Amino acid sequence: MTTPEHGPDPLAARPRCPNRGALAVVAIAAVTVVLVLGGGSTRAACAVCHRGLGGAAGAAPGHARLSCYACHLGRGAADWPSFKARELFVMYPKAVAGAGLTYGPAPVERAACLRCHRRVADSVVEANGIRVDHRACAADRPCGDCHGASAHGSALRWSKQPVMEECVACHRAAGSPTECDSCHVEHTERERLAKGPWQITHGANWSKTHGMGTLQWCATCHPSGYCVRCHGVGLPHPADFGRTHGALAKAPKAACRSCHDEALCDGCHGVPMPHPEGFLVRHSSEASSSADPKCLSCHIQKDCQACHEMHVHPGSTEGTARLPRPEDVGLEGTP
Repeated sequence: MTTPEHGPDPLAARPRCPNRGALAVVAIAAVTVVLVLGGGSTRAACAVCHRGLGGAAGAAPGHARLSCYACHLGRGAADWPSFKARELFVMYPKAVAGAGLTYGPAPVERAACLRCHRRVADSVVEANGIRVDHRACAADRPCGDCHGASAHGSALRWSKQPVMEECVACHRAAGSPTECDSCHVEHTERERLAKGPWQITHGANWSKTHGMGTLQWCATCHPSGYCVRCHGVGLPHPADFGRTHGALAKAPKAACRSCHDEALCDGCHGVPMPHPEGFLVRHSSEASSSADPKCLSCHIQKDCQACHEMHVHPGSTEGTARLPRPEDVGLEGTP
C-alpha cells in the first residue's frame, strides 16, 4: 500500500503476529501430554491418587519391581493408547478437581499374569500349604479370583481369596478326590481344625457355633448320618423335608429348636406349632373353614369332617349325644 505523500506504508508490509494466548495454551497442552505420556507412566505418578497400593503388606515381593502397566495393560502395548487416553481425559481431570477415586479395582487379565507365570499355569504348584493343578482347576478363570492380594496385599478394599467350598463343589461335580491330602499339605486333624475355615465351627464353642458353617460341606469329612446322633434327623435336610417333617417334629425326641426358633414354624404355618395344649378347644378361632389353606398344609378335610359333620347336633338329642373325642377320630389334643 502506498500514499502520494509518503510512499509505501512500512507497517503494512509486516506479517501479523499470531495470538500469544493461543500459543500459550497449545504449549501448556503439549507439555501436559508429554508429562502424562512420560512421567505419568511411573509407579510414583500412579501412587499420587492410588495411595498405599505400592509395597503394601501381604503383596508378593516380585511385584514391587514391576510398573503398574506391566499388569494393568492386559494385551501389553496394544492397550497402551486407550489406557493413556483414559488417564488424560478421565483420571487426571478428576484428580485435579479433587473428585477422588470413583472406580472399583481394575481387573487384571489372565494374559498379563501369564507373561511371567506361564509355568504356574501349566503345572502342579504347591505354595502356602496348598497343592493346585492349574491346568484342571483354573484353566479359564481370572487369576485374581484366587490371587487378588498378590500385587497390593492388604491395601485392597476387597481382596479375593481361594474359597475351599467352591473347590469341593467343583471336585464333586467332576468326580475328583475330596480328601484333605489331595490339595493340602499333610497335617494332623487338630492342626487343620485350629485355623482356616474350620476354626469357628470346630473351636472351643463348637456346640453353639458349628451351625454357622455351610451345612452341605460337613459331608466333606463327616460320613452320612453323623449329625443324626444329636439332631435326630439328617442334615442338611433332604429335598422333600418340607413335606415329611411333620412326623419327625412330633416325635418325643424331636430337637427342632436346637437350631430353629418358634418363629420359623409359626411364620410358615400361620398358627402356633406344634399346637399348644388346649388348641383343639379354641382352634375355630384360628381356622376360617374346613378348607383353610393353613390347616390343609398338614391336615386333610376328613380331620374336620370327623367332628363337624359326622356327629348329631346336641340340640336334637337334648344334649345327650357325645361328641367324639380326638383319639376316637385319630387326632391329638385336649377335648
